[in-house]
Amino acid sequence: MTCLLVAAVAATAGGIMHWRVAVAQVPLVYLRAAEAHDCTLTEALSATDDERQVAWCGRRFSLLGTHPDLLSFKNIAKPIDEPEFGQNGPPSQCYPVDITETNMTGAQPGAMPGWQFCFIHTPAGWRLAQEGYG
Repeated sequence: MTCLLVAAVAATAGGIMHWRVAVAQVPLVYLRAAEAHDCTLTEALSATDDERQVAWCGRRFSLLGTHPDLLSFKNIAKPIDEPEFGQNGPPSQCYPVDITETNMTGAQPGAMPGWQFCFIHTPAGWRLAQEGYG
């Protein structure tokens, strides 16, 4: 567990690590934070204001909506390179994950196999930039 946390901190703090090793740790840290309803961490690991506003953590953010709530996750697949989302560096890395959710805008609560979490490398480290199917 300590190695995972050190790798995640280095990855998110811009530590000197091979980029493929660093990004591989960030999805697991993000998903564990989401499952634990840790809005501070899921928002910090989001690349854009839009992603921060809907960061996975299951907590109300306005009178009109809620953060989606990740009830569980499993089967984190190997990353898929998505060059069209890259910003000044390696392409984004999209991780298909089987999730169970509630409170997601436009989706029925329940299982969503293969939901993709896409991370880009920013000056602050790897951050969630986009998510969805395909």
